[in-house]
Amino acid sequence: MRTIIAIIVAVLCMDATPVLAEPDPAAPVVPKPPDGAAMNPTERLPTPGAAVARNGEPVTQELDPYVPWYRGKYGHNRVVHLSVTAGLGLAYLASETFLKPTFAASTCRWCNPPGFDVSVRNALVWHDTKRSSFLSTIDAYVLAPIVGFGLLVVSDSDASWARLIDDTLPVAETIAISQIITQVIKFSVGRQRPYARFGDPNAPVGTDDNASFISGHSVLGFSITASAGLICHWRGYWTEPYVWGAGIAISLSTQYLRMGADKHYLSDVLGGGALGIASGLVVPRLMRRDIKIVPIANGAAVVGVF
Repeated sequence: MRTIIAIIVAVLCMDATPVLAEPDPAAPVVPKPPDGAAMNPTERLPTPGAAVARNGEPVTQELDPYVPWYRGKYGHNRVVHLSVTAGLGLAYLASETFLKPTFAASTCRWCNPPGFDVSVRNALVWHDTKRSSFLSTIDAYVLAPIVGFGLLVVSDSDASWARLIDDTLPVAETIAISQIITQVIKFSVGRQRPYARFGDPNAPVGTDDNASFISGHSVLGFSITASAGLICHWRGYWTEPYVWGAGIAISLSTQYLRMGADKHYLSDVLGGGALGIASGLVVPRLMRRDIKIVPIANGAAVVGVF
């Protein structure tokens, strides 16, 4: 008798909700109304595949930093930015190989360095300038890309190809844009390099002798570091402190080695670092539409989210 009563009580206490399969972790989370409150039938639930924030509410690209920049109404941007990056990259290579003899200054337009540049140059220049030049190139063109791109790739072991492109393309476009700007400045300013100023006056003039300002190596290192660090910050990647720490150390080392190689003055590397940091912080925001030009009463204004 006791057994029968226990079975009846157990049946009455059972949850009448049917047993369902395990929920799909990729499915959007629908917010549950509070106890005793009915769901408003006019509320729109997230559509399948739409971006969903952690509280279950549908979000827009402008509100959620985790939404890829190429989704939604900006879906064509991936192809556009890939094209821009490739085009500017080819333009930079052409400027280094074919166009430099035409556009580089044959005589210096900025010949006399200020006193502080001369003092720093005399204190830091190496006896073996070729070694310092080689090490600076390794820093900027090998180590900095390995740190910036490599740490982005390993930040998410389950990242799809779309996510990898989404993470690395802003860095690549930052490099392409900043290097083109650097070439325009070099050709326009025509500053004489330290080795040409203080070296053998009878040495033949090269196409690179009057391209001291600004330092392209410094621009490259800091642009990679700033843009990759910004992407890591937006994504919440565990590699962010390593990108900033290692990237800044390598970029500062590059600046020192460029001065040790007698290729640049202090003002050259400082200007290059400033352009690199500015490019790394601005270009990814332009790609995300965080910075916009809006009309105002007397013209236009640039507004952004920083």
